[in-house]
Amino acid sequence: MAYKGRIGTKEIERHYPHIVELMVPLKGFGTRLNLMHDWHSFRGLESQRGSGRYHDGRHYVRWCFADPEDAKAFQKEFGGELIRPST
Repeated sequence: MAYKGRIGTKEIERHYPHIVELMVPLKGFGTRLNLMHDWHSFRGLESQRGSGRYHDGRHYVRWCFADPEDAKAFQKEFGGELIRPST
């Protein structure tokens, strides 16, 4: 059950369709996660996370963006796979 006022990850991905998917390192992102949040703050963006997934024993996390250029810049900085929305 979703909390009142919160939107679900599927809705986040509809509103922020430009997605960068990153494999979570075995020991987590550590301080790199702080850098990812700082990256958003520096640009005046609220970080939006989409639905994660688990595949072949690994966890993946999705960072979602409204602007495709922001998604490309995030990918350039932190790696991962750019997932374009289907049209």
